[in-house]
Amino acid sequence: MSGTDLKKTYLCIGASSDVCSEYIGHLVRNNPAGITVLAHSFSRQGRFDELKKSYPESEIVDLKADLSDADQVEAMIRIIRDGSYDIDHFLFFPALKFEYMRLKELDLQRVEKSFAVQAESFLILAKEFFPAMKKKENARALVMLTSYVADDMPPKFMTDYVVAKYALLGAMKAAAAEYGGGKLMINGISPEMMDTSFLEKLDPKVREMSLYKNGKLLVPSDLFETMDEMLSEDFAENGTNRKICIS
Repeated sequence: MSGTDLKKTYLCIGASSDVCSEYIGHLVRNNPAGITVLAHSFSRQGRFDELKKSYPESEIVDLKADLSDADQVEAMIRIIRDGSYDIDHFLFFPALKFEYMRLKELDLQRVEKSFAVQAESFLILAKEFFPAMKKKENARALVMLTSYVADDMPPKFMTDYVVAKYALLGAMKAAAAEYGGGKLMINGISPEMMDTSFLEKLDPKVREMSLYKNGKLLVPSDLFETMDEMLSEDFAENGTNRKICIS
């Protein structure tokens, strides 16, 4: 990381996901003077305890909220506001654990919960933090999407996940149109299938097919170079969705 990334404050939503938690470690290790990370999670508290001990020059603040509950999102916002944190980097990586859902077996409650966790909570947080961020030099926001919204056709039997990700893509674009393009750049990344705990319920045959096709699955560190680029002060694109493929 460059010296311009020092002393930044990162608000990381979905910080306990494999990608975001490993990226936070990457950020902390590459900023020896220290950064501030506001690390939101819901069910995996304590994930950063060892990182805090190893890198005391960085401040990692644990936040907990169920993103499907708007009241809990608002309560988390109040905690951040009361801490007077000056946020200049926003990472949004939450999602429900993957489960198959056929349209003919539609579970609207799960669709609504997935929408709330991703699109609705993003809109609430964007409304709160982006007006101030757009006034800060080199502010950046990055949203985790999926290659399914970058490809012509998503896979079958992923109704709630696909619906939520398309909604989040629209929310990201709307925020970029209203708040981005000046000092604040708001963008998304859409990786292909990744080898993370998110897919622990994926049919092994699907994983095997992807391995046969591509030779490997992406791992979190495969995204870091692109994420570093899109969060850097030199990245001047706004409202884009960068697909990340297996090379």
